[in-house]
Amino acid sequence: MQDIPYDVWLHITSFLSPEEVSNLYTLNSSLLGIALDARYRMAFIGSLNRRSTERSLNRLTDPMIAPRVRSLTFRPGHLCKLLQDSERQKQKQLLENPVSELLKAFESLSIQSRRKAMTFNESPMPAHFAKKNALKIMSLLTSLTSLRVEIRGEEHWYFGQSPVNFFAPGWMAFKDNLTSLDLIVPLEDMAKILPPARDTLLSLTALSFRIIRATLTTDIISIVMETLVPFINKHHRTLKTLQLDVAEQVSMSPLLLNLTHLTSLSSFKMKQPLVSQEELDFAGLKHFFQTHRSHLSTLDIGMVATYIYYPTPFPFFSHDCFTVSFPRLQHLIIHLHDFPLEYLEGMIPFVSQFHQTLVSLEVQGHDWPFTNLDELLQGLSSASNLRELKIHVFLFSPFVLFRIAKLLSKLETLCLGFSEVGPSGFIDLYEEIPLFVHEMEQYRMEQLVFSAWHLRSLHLEKALHVSHDLRQRYKLALVQALPNVETFCGLPKIEYISTTVLV
Repeated sequence: MQDIPYDVWLHITSFLSPEEVSNLYTLNSSLLGIALDARYRMAFIGSLNRRSTERSLNRLTDPMIAPRVRSLTFRPGHLCKLLQDSERQKQKQLLENPVSELLKAFESLSIQSRRKAMTFNESPMPAHFAKKNALKIMSLLTSLTSLRVEIRGEEHWYFGQSPVNFFAPGWMAFKDNLTSLDLIVPLEDMAKILPPARDTLLSLTALSFRIIRATLTTDIISIVMETLVPFINKHHRTLKTLQLDVAEQVSMSPLLLNLTHLTSLSSFKMKQPLVSQEELDFAGLKHFFQTHRSHLSTLDIGMVATYIYYPTPFPFFSHDCFTVSFPRLQHLIIHLHDFPLEYLEGMIPFVSQFHQTLVSLEVQGHDWPFTNLDELLQGLSSASNLRELKIHVFLFSPFVLFRIAKLLSKLETLCLGFSEVGPSGFIDLYEEIPLFVHEMEQYRMEQLVFSAWHLRSLHLEKALHVSHDLRQRYKLALVQALPNVETFCGLPKIEYISTTVLV
């Protein structure tokens, strides 16, 4: 039999599920390699009480297995805690002369209790053994491309006090191949996790930070300027995606104003709490936008209103940073968490300015009334190339769907959240014809808008009705009115209509 190249086998298996691929590993060495790559592509090391951690710590010490890992999530806090507890226990035993104490305790046990005491310990892997394996695994991850580190809550205290540097052998192994780094850790731990200043991650394209401190006395800006800014600037030529999840009520202007021009950056995401208009400093954001405006294609802005401040409607989008134009912006995501409804009016002009370039739009945080929704749709309709829309409306009705179809005719994917479905009630109580079904039929019969609509996928974030019978009739009317749609809530037409699941 003629040898088939590995790349051909790889292309063939791309059409199969992971389960199907795993069943083919006995056929030849190429399929065995592909099956093992798929099985060990993602790894997790966290709490030693989790089976996934124990599995990783046992199997990935094999030099033939570890290099197959492409994505690792590492939560070292629990291991650091166990190491600290183990060390304290050793010190305590030295002070208490444990041998004689254990002998006395053992002699006092009954025969049955002695047998139970001599059985194997079913507790998690010993901490010192887990540490040894973790360090070895990190040194073997030569093909790792994505690293996510999580340190949450009290885990910081154990990690910060641990003398073990879990990441030093890792940076030696995967610094040249790593493309994505996601750090969900307190600022105080950043320097201990990041590679030495002399090292550059040559392939790093995606970087994500969580800006949060473990103690209130920590100087946030000092760590940002001394640790984060130099690290980001060191990778200014390769970074394509930058994400800042700011959990503290602090301005990011010092960081944004001191960043070198990230020449390859195409995607930027920032989430930040809003304390007050007076304390909000957008000078850094304006500078960042102006510096990168010519090549940003994805912008994700999330603002969280705090309980102590209820933001006023218009000043937010009137800030200078929101007047910067982005000639290549294709994907826009706006999350305004807990903001007053009046903010929708200020948002519409900001979104509409990108109507010629936007391909996808996601707006979260409000249920849009029809008047505001229609204004937004009209602002986007002129020469619109919008293909994907995700939005929440207050009332989902046939008329709302009709307006979206008419004003965004090129739309291919629509994800709608809603509070209510209307119109409710029946047009004919005797025949029990729901008004919703009747109106959907009217638009289907009298208008050509739905039949000309390019929509291929419609996702509704909750069921159309709690009653099974009415829900089925609503779904049937929806499917019949939209002949070009191929999937409803991720299901083919027939399956969507027939399923009894609340979709």
